[in-house]
Amino acid sequence: MSWRGNADERNIVTAGCLIATGSAVLTGFLLFINGSLVMAILAALAQSGPEWMAKPAFSQFMLFAMPVLLVVIEWMMIDYVRTRFRQRPSE
Repeated sequence: MSWRGNADERNIVTAGCLIATGSAVLTGFLLFINGSLVMAILAALAQSGPEWMAKPAFSQFMLFAMPVLLVVIEWMMIDYVRTRFRQRPSE
């Protein structure tokens, strides 16, 4: 099966695939960084913090939830910055 579109359509599809791949790679990188940050903070708080912070259930929940929450906040910030710097068409 071959693609029977013109060059402009293929360029649009290629650009869309590259943007989706770039977004997935960036999200994975942000999750890695956020997970490392949350793990370091939890390790420090477990030693000097309250007793309930040293429980494995709390640590596991925070180690899952916080990096995901941080990625959502980071993407909201990226979208906000992109909309602020986007050139608006002149009216």
